[in-house]
Amino acid sequence: MKKNASVRTGSRLPAWMPSWMPSYAGKAGRHAHACAFTALLAAAPACFGLELDQWDVFRTEGATDGATSSMLDPSTAACNTEQKTALSLLDVVVSSLCHNPRTKAAWATVQLQAAQLGVAKSAYLPTLTATGIAVKDKSTGSGSGATPFYVESNSEYQNDTLTLNWMLYDFGLRSASVEAAKKTLASALASQNTALQAVFSNTVNDYYNALVAQKNAQSTREIEADAKRVLDAAKFRVGVGVVPISDQLQAQTSYSQAVYNRNKAEGARQSALGILAIDMGKRPNAVLDLAEHDAAGMRDTQFVQSVDKLLEAAQQSHPSLMAARADLAATQANVTAVRAEGRPSISLVVRENYNTQPTSSGFGQEYVGSVNRDRYIGLQLNVPIFEGFSRTYKVRAAQAQVESKQANLADTEQQVAANVWTHYQELKVNTDNLETTRDILDSAQSAFEAAVGRYKVGVADIVELIATQTALANAHQQRTLALAGWQNSRIQLAAALGTLGLWAVR
Repeated sequence: MKKNASVRTGSRLPAWMPSWMPSYAGKAGRHAHACAFTALLAAAPACFGLELDQWDVFRTEGATDGATSSMLDPSTAACNTEQKTALSLLDVVVSSLCHNPRTKAAWATVQLQAAQLGVAKSAYLPTLTATGIAVKDKSTGSGSGATPFYVESNSEYQNDTLTLNWMLYDFGLRSASVEAAKKTLASALASQNTALQAVFSNTVNDYYNALVAQKNAQSTREIEADAKRVLDAAKFRVGVGVVPISDQLQAQTSYSQAVYNRNKAEGARQSALGILAIDMGKRPNAVLDLAEHDAAGMRDTQFVQSVDKLLEAAQQSHPSLMAARADLAATQANVTAVRAEGRPSISLVVRENYNTQPTSSGFGQEYVGSVNRDRYIGLQLNVPIFEGFSRTYKVRAAQAQVESKQANLADTEQQVAANVWTHYQELKVNTDNLETTRDILDSAQSAFEAAVGRYKVGVADIVELIATQTALANAHQQRTLALAGWQNSRIQLAAALGTLGLWAVR
């Protein structure tokens, strides 16, 4: 609770000031006690080591304790990854959660709504206002006619007022405002979790894009080496006159194509790593090295149940739905608050005034010093009688917001269901493709090695050899995409369910 005061030099202490405040005689004393008055009302918190703007008397910050989601577990949120030579998915995700502007903005919104809850609760407390004014007045006056006169006044006076206002009853305005603030804070907390999961899933997606690009670059280097083997074999056979020069030319074309693909893959790798670096709060030209990991070690799909159960779970606990429901509840409470604003209110009012302004017995008479004290306590009834029909339209606007939030909730429910269904099907397909692509890669590798051996002894021609080499290159790419796709779809399904956390990338 803050006190607003404005005080200048006065002549004496008001009657309601504490007895321990020093009193001085004379002009110097008046300046001294005015400074003390100013210090009391404006600087007292600092003098006594109390920073009122830092107080949280309504414990609103306690309502944000759950804002640090499980995905930001302090034991694992080591945001500094500068010293690591090879970054795991966990390192990348944690760095992104620590530095992404969207997570910071979401947390600031939570703090804002927590403060708004405190504002709503403060309406239950009285307000205490102190005002003070010190005046140095110099005036002259003269008259004419039958009774001329001349009056000169040179005075100093002060006027100090202390007012307490406490609303006692307001037909539900404050309770509705507090309820709306609570629901808005709940929405902000859920929205923060949604933002965290969105940043999380986006970072995971960019990580696997970069990992695929990194593995593709590595595969193209291996394919280039294989193409060089084919070219060397063709040159040897042409040199000994076993095959025509066309074999060497075809092998040279295949090798040049492999070099081209390797250069292209390297450019894609640099581009994907730059996007990932931005997610982590770094410059796009930052040097990143992604650690290789065994996909078999991260096959935690215990959260995957039947699609019906997944859809039901998402409808119950997805943070975006929780935020939409809280938004709806807040707007419903706002309708009550808007209606209550047009109803009467009862307040307790206490006032004390101390005034030393000189008075005169009549026009042209000399001013003489005086001291006036005014005290009263009473109940104040405010009854809005006519507001130009604005209340009607304010209520309609609030009800329209409720309808808008209801439609938004229904739309969010459909989006959540669609995302769960889509990512569930993707995970099923990618799970099946894991075994298929492994078999394809093994077969393609064996076929290529056999074709190389057959070509060297003159059993196979260059067309067969290049065909098996191309099939092997495609198999490598399919295997890389299948591994990364399975990992990514697994995590994206968890995000669609609203249950994404660091457990998914440990």
